Amino acid sequence: MLKDMTIEEFLYETASDSPAPGGGSVSALVGALGAALSSMVGELSVGKESNDDIKTEIINYMNECRSLMNGLKESIDKDTDAFNAVMAAFRMPKGTEEEKSKRSKEIQSAFKNAAEVPYNTAVFCLGVMDIATEMLKKGNKNAASDAAVSGLLGYAALNGALYNVKINLNSIKDERYVQQVKKEVENLTLKGEELLSTIKALSQETIG
Repeated sequence: MLKDMTIEEFLYETASDSPAPGGGSVSALVGALGAALSSMVGELSVGKESNDDIKTEIINYMNECRSLMNGLKESIDKDTDAFNAVMAAFRMPKGTEEEKSKRSKEIQSAFKNAAEVPYNTAVFCLGVMDIATEMLKKGNKNAASDAAVSGLLGYAALNGALYNVKINLNSIKDERYVQQVKKEVENLTLKGEELLSTIKALSQETIG
């Protein structure tokens, strides 16, 4: 499994001529790293006298970071599995009308799953950005740069995941489904831009 690879193994597998892992899996990994960084900022913040009044809040953010990190870690393999399922559907027999019909249904189902996996990744990554924002506001100021990097990784991963949603939507024939997901993608994009602006402003204020 991809999530069990060493960093070097994952890098070289990604750099190879294999189409997977691709942008979706890499986005999930980047998002997980962002969540891990915000968790670290939380660890460096609890116990400080200046943060005693919000210690419980920071611990809750840390727990959420761990949950996001685990979800994104699972998404690394889910995204590649979804791509492989699309390829398997295309390899199904198409010699008879019945086979063609079954193959077409499987292809469409596989494309929907291939869109939904990175969509879920994007939702996780928006959560990473949200917590990074809170860590910039309430976390250890000496770790503000780490919180900022967490937010920027979340933003990059969010957009990377959404590109993978969009490219799979291009192959889905269910127009109602496509339009609904496009609206949700637009909503996530706008929220990501809003959080990015906040992260940049807080970073400028705290770090310089």
